[in-house]
Amino acid sequence: MYMKLDEEVEGLLCCSLCKSDLKKSADCFICTSCGLRFPSRVVKTAEKNEELAFDFRIIHPDYCVPEGLKSWSDAQAEYEHFSERGAERDTLKEYLDEIDSVREIYTVEYHLEGKVLDVGGHQGRLRHYLGSNVSLYVSADPYVDVFSGIELQPNLLRAYPSLSEPCNFISASAEYLPFRSGVFDWIHMRSVVDHFADPYLAFLEAYRCSRVGGRLLVGLSIVEKKHELDGSPAGKSDRLVPTKASLPIRVRRKLQQDGFLGLLSSISKRLRNLRTIDRLGHHTDDHMFRLTHSALMDLFAETGWGVVNEHWQKPPFEFCIYACGQKREPILLP
Repeated sequence: MYMKLDEEVEGLLCCSLCKSDLKKSADCFICTSCGLRFPSRVVKTAEKNEELAFDFRIIHPDYCVPEGLKSWSDAQAEYEHFSERGAERDTLKEYLDEIDSVREIYTVEYHLEGKVLDVGGHQGRLRHYLGSNVSLYVSADPYVDVFSGIELQPNLLRAYPSLSEPCNFISASAEYLPFRSGVFDWIHMRSVVDHFADPYLAFLEAYRCSRVGGRLLVGLSIVEKKHELDGSPAGKSDRLVPTKASLPIRVRRKLQQDGFLGLLSSISKRLRNLRTIDRLGHHTDDHMFRLTHSALMDLFAETGWGVVNEHWQKPPFEFCIYACGQKREPILLP
């Protein structure tokens, strides 16, 4: 079994939309106020093994999907397709590179504890870094089939032994979290904020679900590099022509598969698809936003989070920042 829903987690759930209490039936949760139904979905984790995942997404009828949500759905479909292709490759080195690239984040810079909500948490790979001081871990991700075929990926399970342990998982959107207010100690968002349909609403939802003094940890690829913000000299790697080893994993993979001309063709195609709208830099690939550092800091501030720490990854990922915000006590006017 790869997915579960502990009784403790069920006790934290509420309606994704109106936040009212739920009633559980054999195959779904039902809101006692607005009547929304949140059904279970069958996920085929192996060729002969099926499990159930509860779906707390708010799914619009086809005839009245908001235009912005259509764009998000297209981007999400592209991401899920990319993820499925990666699962088919099941390359151990890619997984180990992924682990090494963020190890310092969770073993040196930040230490998550208590009740942890992983927004956009995928299969719960974050569990690889968590210790016994985490009393509860929940992954909430709109990708309802994220565990599909996981048993057929032996290298993934080898790299991440924690994935063989059942994960508290629900399918949900960051903008409509189905959890009661003030229950989590840490809320984690890695490589997902630029995929959200509405980052502002997602940060507000994280604020609502966090206890006062709780933390929000955001890992994000942003427009600038650290030295471009603080005026420090560029590192040696910034002054040289990039080598294969210094290129992002996706680019290295494309270069290996299709050669240099194939890589140029792919880049050219993506550039033709880009559209510049505002300072957030909306795109038509599987990202919805490209945030600057100042926009990210403003997003924390506008949603009630006080930034207490920033950490930049080492080259070649010096464009990735991990920022931690703390939930401030709300100011109540007389």
